[in-house]
Amino acid sequence: MNPARILNLDMSTPKLVLIIISLAVVVVLAGCEERDSGDSVSKTDDSNAEFRPFTNVAPELLGEGAEIKNRYPGVAIFDFDRDGDLDFYVTSAEAGAPIEQARGELNKLFRNDDGTYVDVADAAGVGAAAHNSSAVAACDFNNDGYQDLYVGGMGRVGDELDYISTEPGSELEFISADRLYINQKDGTFTNATESWFGEKLNVRSAGSIACGDVDNDGWLDLYVGNRSDVDFTSFNHASHPGHYNVMYRNNGDSTFADITDSAGLVAPPIVMRDSFGEAIIFPEDAAEGEGFEGFDPEHLDANGNRGGDPAGETWATLFFDHDDDGDIDLWLADDGDRLKVYRNDSTSANVRFTDITAPMGIDQSGAWMGFALGDIDGDADLDMFITNIGFHPVTRGPNNTPGGACSYAANFQWGTCYHYLLRNDGTIRVPSVGTIGVFPDIAWSTKVEPSAGSPPESLDPNRVNPFWRTPTGVAAYDFGFGTAFFDYENDGDQDLYWLGAIISPGEGPRGFLYPGYGRMLLNAGDATFSDVTVESHLIDSRDVDYTYTAPNQLGFDRKEQRIGPEFHENGKGLAKGDLNGDGYADLIGTNSSGLKFNPDGESTHLVDGPLMVWMNGGGENHWITLRLKGRQGIDGTGSNADGIGARVWVTPAGENNDPKKQVQDVLGSSTFLSMNALDLTFGLGDVDEIEEIEILWPSGRTQILSDIETNQVLEIEEPSDG
Repeated sequence: MNPARILNLDMSTPKLVLIIISLAVVVVLAGCEERDSGDSVSKTDDSNAEFRPFTNVAPELLGEGAEIKNRYPGVAIFDFDRDGDLDFYVTSAEAGAPIEQARGELNKLFRNDDGTYVDVADAAGVGAAAHNSSAVAACDFNNDGYQDLYVGGMGRVGDELDYISTEPGSELEFISADRLYINQKDGTFTNATESWFGEKLNVRSAGSIACGDVDNDGWLDLYVGNRSDVDFTSFNHASHPGHYNVMYRNNGDSTFADITDSAGLVAPPIVMRDSFGEAIIFPEDAAEGEGFEGFDPEHLDANGNRGGDPAGETWATLFFDHDDDGDIDLWLADDGDRLKVYRNDSTSANVRFTDITAPMGIDQSGAWMGFALGDIDGDADLDMFITNIGFHPVTRGPNNTPGGACSYAANFQWGTCYHYLLRNDGTIRVPSVGTIGVFPDIAWSTKVEPSAGSPPESLDPNRVNPFWRTPTGVAAYDFGFGTAFFDYENDGDQDLYWLGAIISPGEGPRGFLYPGYGRMLLNAGDATFSDVTVESHLIDSRDVDYTYTAPNQLGFDRKEQRIGPEFHENGKGLAKGDLNGDGYADLIGTNSSGLKFNPDGESTHLVDGPLMVWMNGGGENHWITLRLKGRQGIDGTGSNADGIGARVWVTPAGENNDPKKQVQDVLGSSTFLSMNALDLTFGLGDVDEIEEIEILWPSGRTQILSDIETNQVLEIEEPSDG
């Protein structure tokens, strides 16, 4: 491997600083018998369209740390010690939790020591003992140049107590409330939760976290998406309680203020209709205009307090300036409710958001889980993929029981179980609404060449129940939670991966309810895809034998090789980042621990969730990785220290600009329980020079760099004002 170069560019001074980082991880890839392990798999005759399979190195690198005890494990990839390589943090469950959740242990912080990963969570002060940890985000809240950790919590499983019964200072608060760990810049963190939040601490069940500067004042604000206490989660009843989300404004003085109400972000009740389209209201005898749609306030916890809130269960949050007006908007993915889009209408004196989901025409109820943002069609704007239950319900008859399950909502025009693939077609202005984004769903029409080794069963018309329309395109694919766009083979276009499942692995009907073992869709460069999940070695299962990857290979045996959804793990979180510094994006996937079932559907024993650290096989294509540094971390002016919210365009050199001009955002948002590395990696194919890099910083400043060499990590400082 060639060493990556880090070039620090401060455009306010002529000085260049060159740092050489050597790569210490050599990943040996196992290939098919027909080819050497280092050879590429070609999807077309174009040599730039080759890829090498991933290798899950977690068992070898992490040892016992590769097993996770948590129903909702999240992962954040970040360089916590600022030594130039990427570390990662994984959340675990409370020690001593009931058997349904599995017994827990400390959270894990894996420090990257020249390719060897050491768990230093306890020594660093972020082990979070006796905490039911869930979602996690790594963001620099105090602009000191080091990322801090916000760790979401969830209620104790099996105690039948919701958050309203959590007394300040109680054991339950200690177990379930969110925590903020401030990076001390010496390899340790300090629990600063009380001083930063005081009485405004989130004690609900966090499912997602997003960092972003909503008012462009240079300080990262915080949005916490809450789901529901698992003791009160219900999908087969018309009462489908969630928890209210929270919007925190960073005061710039090491405190947060809860501005949820004043910002217009108090969630409305969920959509819950009967077969005639009428709202199902609780209590049933409520007078007109009273009561809640889809929420029964008389469902009480063990202390006699209300169980849940009349709000959706938010699983993913995304700050993203979709209308290009210079401020970040908010997208929410709710399980058993509508997708939600809030336009940022803030001023310098007032933070305010407006719900524009219905005018945008994407307000269907579904089992919305995770966001991925990327340019799928090469037109230099950002499109979106949103995971859902997938095709599974269409293999069965209709579900006529009102509830939060998308299989019920899909009976009507206001519901769907299919993934969204939303193409960015710019904006329009609507009378009395204002400017909104235009994001048509193209999931049904997007062509996907199916996997030969393991196609989705929905592609067989005999498997689709006659009640349902046979799905096509991306809509024909299976369950997803965590998801990400990234350039797998660095050929200049964005590819797509997701993983997810609900029930722990097992052969019985429960383990096969909504199976998901991961899907890797390779972009042909024209927004058409090929399913290379098997060839890429990205099946989210243990002990898969990839010796043969297609039925036309002598010796291929899908069951013997454990290729197929029946061998799935319980996939949850997903994050991307270049862990070994070779210029190719790697992936980390988490899986739930829980009960394993036998063929009769009976639980047999507890299993830990395997952590997947998939290292990209790399290749010969060129690349560049950008690492932004906002001026708040330099002199207290301009954008936040990590440039979260910045938009970057990269234009390759050459007459035809092939690969095309590319775009990415620096995101501090959840990909389902998890957060990607902040570095932006662009694949460039055989182009060895970049004509131009343009950066639009959150401060509004624009920066242009010209004639840049490839195959390096480029640190770029925001220019000073004037």
